[in-house]
Amino acid sequence: MARNGSDGRGRMSSTNVRDDQLPRGAGDAAEVVPVPAASVLLLRDDPLRVLMIRRHEKSTFVPGVWVFPGGALEADDRDIGDGTEIGAMRVAAARELFEETGIWLGGPPQDAESKRRALLAGQTAFAALARQSPPQLERLVWTSRWITPSGVPKRFDTWFFLATADPDAEATADLDEAVDVIWIRPAEAIDKLPIVFPTLKNVEAIAGFTSVDELLASRRNADIPTIRPVLVIEGSVKRIVLPD
Repeated sequence: MARNGSDGRGRMSSTNVRDDQLPRGAGDAAEVVPVPAASVLLLRDDPLRVLMIRRHEKSTFVPGVWVFPGGALEADDRDIGDGTEIGAMRVAAARELFEETGIWLGGPPQDAESKRRALLAGQTAFAALARQSPPQLERLVWTSRWITPSGVPKRFDTWFFLATADPDAEATADLDEAVDVIWIRPAEAIDKLPIVFPTLKNVEAIAGFTSVDELLASRRNADIPTIRPVLVIEGSVKRIVLPD
């Protein structure tokens, strides 16, 4: 099975990938519409590290691998935002960060962990928490946008954001979506952690920076193209094709 990697608009680059760098069933799935989603690369300095979470082994999407906190856009996220698409995505990113790690961007609501558990249980809404303690959404700097290729059972249109962690921020796994958390240098994540292709590429993009401020400055007001990888399967070899 092969999927054409050329779109006629320019040169393309190709990378061989292992099965553990792709979601289960990649290459055999019927066409599905990508789900809007947001993800956060939460950063701290001395040295520059990024927060990653390990997904549950029983997860239906990329189980057991290390990812950034994130998830699908919810309808209420649009109501909380500023009416723009990126505003809604920032809300989704802040909500998922709180749900999966317990970290609130800005001053957290009172008794934050109890409210996190209530949010996860569906007993309260993020909008209610945001009214109590408005999240500092402006801290989320848009850095990339990836659309899962055709042929994958679950597809996402994911907006990735960078943000600086508060000095006292402590991450804890929710033990549902995430079963472990780690602050890790990008180069170590590349060498040591099982991570899927879009995560790998986002980690590679920050690996050359030595400070959070330098990294954020490089991405503010940057032109962010939508990256649409193509999955190509030739016999037992799987490749991801990207625009050069």
